[in-house]
Amino acid sequence: MTDPSSSGAASDGPGRTPAADRNRPGEETGWISTFGSGDPITLFAHGFSGQIRDTRPFAAGIDGTRALMHLGGHGGRPSPGAGWGYGTIAAQLSDALAATGATRALGVSMSAGGLARLITSGDPRATALTKVAFVLPASWAGFSPTLSDALDDSLTRIRRLLADGDRDGLVDHFLSREPAEVRALEPARAWTRQKVDALVDTDMSDGVGLAAEIAVDQPEAAADFAGDVLVLTQEEDASHPVEIARDYAAAFPRARLEVLAPGSILWRGRTRIRRLLTDFFNG
Repeated sequence: MTDPSSSGAASDGPGRTPAADRNRPGEETGWISTFGSGDPITLFAHGFSGQIRDTRPFAAGIDGTRALMHLGGHGGRPSPGAGWGYGTIAAQLSDALAATGATRALGVSMSAGGLARLITSGDPRATALTKVAFVLPASWAGFSPTLSDALDDSLTRIRRLLADGDRDGLVDHFLSREPAEVRALEPARAWTRQKVDALVDTDMSDGVGLAAEIAVDQPEAAADFAGDVLVLTQEEDASHPVEIARDYAAAFPRARLEVLAPGSILWRGRTRIRRLLTDFFNG
């Protein structure tokens, strides 16, 4: 996303965060910024190392009120402590659903897993959602041996680079997991550098092991979910394998899967993504 903070019109109203602060809400708003007005209310939650400004493009054009949140360890919100699991993410999402009254939700990567965990664990607010979009899901109920080995190798390298404070090494590692055409994009390199700085300089590093955690421990419960589901993923994304997205689509009875070309969701297919999401949420 080359300029996430420029997307989505903000309108001030009673109890809303001033427009200048919309990308960095504080504790007084539950770490949530709201855009638009009226029903329906849709909650948007970012991925690991993401922020509200990264989810604003996904919210653009969606009818009603868009509630965008920061999870712990992101955007100035304190980390919930070392060793995050998907239960940690799910609990924060549950609180946000309660605070906003949202009836629909979109989760990116770790938040996709958190929403899946919340739904399959029977959380009443989550099971009542009418529409859910899982964008770039990274974990479901387990990993293949090949994928598990790759995740372990990646985490070992990330932890070593973090311990050494090697920012350039971290940037190179994260970019190495992207398609060649994405690695060549200067905005992608700048965006990755920003993520690395946050990882090194804040308590976000408490959650670095989440990539190897299993999101859902009761996958069969997804069959009971009555809401509509959209699963978006892209090819050649080592951090968000297509096989995981296929697991999501197979588990939820009213799911639709869209597998896009490499780099589409964050970089090269903004118009297509917006159309898919507005058709899904506004239809």
